[in-house]
This record gives sequence, C-alpha cells and structure tokens, in this order.
Amino acid sequence: MNTGHTKPAAGTTATRPTDESDAQQGPASARETVSVGGTVPAGQTASTDRSAVARRVEELFRSSGALGEGHFLLKSGRHAERYLEKFQVLQYPEAVSELCRYFADLVRGPEGPLVDVVVGPTTGGVILAFEVARQLGVRGIFAEEIRDPDGTTRREFRRGFQLAPDERVLLVDDILTTGGSLLAMVPPIEAAGADLVLAEVLVDRSGGLTAVTSPVSGQAYPATALWTLELPTYTPGLATCPGCAAGLPLQAPGSTGTKPGSPAGPMVEGTVRPRPGMPPGPAPEDAGKPPASLGPAS
Repeated sequence: MNTGHTKPAAGTTATRPTDESDAQQGPASARETVSVGGTVPAGQTASTDRSAVARRVEELFRSSGALGEGHFLLKSGRHAERYLEKFQVLQYPEAVSELCRYFADLVRGPEGPLVDVVVGPTTGGVILAFEVARQLGVRGIFAEEIRDPDGTTRREFRRGFQLAPDERVLLVDDILTTGGSLLAMVPPIEAAGADLVLAEVLVDRSGGLTAVTSPVSGQAYPATALWTLELPTYTPGLATCPGCAAGLPLQAPGSTGTKPGSPAGPMVEGTVRPRPGMPPGPAPEDAGKPPASLGPAS
C-alpha cells in the first residue's frame, strides 16, 4: 500500500517527514477510521465509546485482582500505593479476547482491517498481538529483547518473523509507564520499511499518551490507550512516601517478587480471581457488536 510517504530499504530507518498533524492522524487510508481521541466517529459501535471502554477495562482489571492497592516496591526502586499486575487479567482468555476486541475495533475499516500485521513486544505483547491478529484475520508476530556486547538492549524480530516494506502495522502492548517498550519496538519496524499505523496499549500510566516518537528517525506515530490511569510514585522514606509514613508492609509484586494480595503482604482490593468472579463480557464471536455488559464499573 502506498501511504504517500517515502519508504527506506530494509535495514535502514524510515525517512517519512515529521509532520505533527500527519503523525496524529496516521496514514491517509486510515485517517477517517482510526480513532485516537475521546470521541466516537458517527456510525461506529458502542464498543468504540472511549469512556465506556475505559470503565470496562478498569472493571476487568479490578475483578481479576490486576489492580492492587497497598504499599508496593516498583522495579525503578520507587514506591507506589497502587500497582497493576497485567498477568492477573491476561490469565483469563475471555478477558483477553474482550480487551483485544477493543484494540481491533480501532483498526477496522468498511472493507476490512486497516492493518496487515499486528506486532507486540515480549512478554505481555505476545498474547495481545496474536489475539488481536486472530480477530482481524491477519498475521501476529513479536519482537524480543536483545542485549548487545556493549550492554545496550534493543528489540529484534527473530524466529523467522519479518515485516515487508509498506506493510501496515498495528503495535500493541499492555501497560505504558515510561514508554520504553513501545519506543524500542519502533526502530525494527522502521528498519523493515513498514508503515506503523497505530500503537495501542491497555493502560497508560503516564497520563498523556497521544504519540510515540521514534528514537532513531524522530518520526511521531499516533498512539492511544484503552484506559488512562495516573498512578503517582514516591521516593522511599517516611517524609516522602505515604506508605512508609503509615508503616504499611512493603510488597514487591510482579517479576520483582510476590503478587498483590499474597501472604507476603496485605490483601488488596479486587482479588476475585477465579471464574465466575470475572464480570461477564461479550463472547469472541460478538466482535464488532455492542457488548451488553459494557458500562460503568460496579
């Protein structure tokens, strides 16, 4: 597909012009259909109502125990009062299918998908990329983290995965905090000469995701989140951290230690994990239809 941008040969970086309005809208063929703002274009289903989707995503995270409240140690060394453990919700196939339907709905056109392939970073992005791709009827691939001899890390498509020049790409990931995972995915996409149509995440913790700017080419690409959640973090210490000041036990959830609500720490809000504790949602075959359960979280 020709998007009107110059594409580099494989192995080089993209030379698309950095135009702010173009970056926010995406490639010409997708501009009228891909919604990255807070309004619903006329004719789209209720599943693309951004506020309703955000409430539903929050409901799924809370009911699965993926959103914990307490006193948490983050990988950065800072402390937080709330913590998102994505794999608590990603362990439920029906929840993953519903979340990925919201991703897929943003790149559905009247004549079919607006993308040719869905990509994601390891680890959570693998699950999301393949399910979104399944629902769209396109390929789903992932990029792995590679450590170079000098100690620096980068993302690379391995295992025979390749992107073709001008191939339209949807980039998906789970939780955005600093944006590092998304940023690392852009160079290998550009190097292949592919066209990054949109980047999507389940939850934006930064509070202001609208674009992802390539660290190599400087090109800005449109980005959006299903749910935006501001989670303040604190420097450890009695004078700087509310949890430390209150004497709350410190938990190290996720890959750094125990999960929220484990015996190593206090129980947290929303620890209903096994089915049927999961709130009901639309079946996968209802893709593209307004879900009956879509609405405010209880």
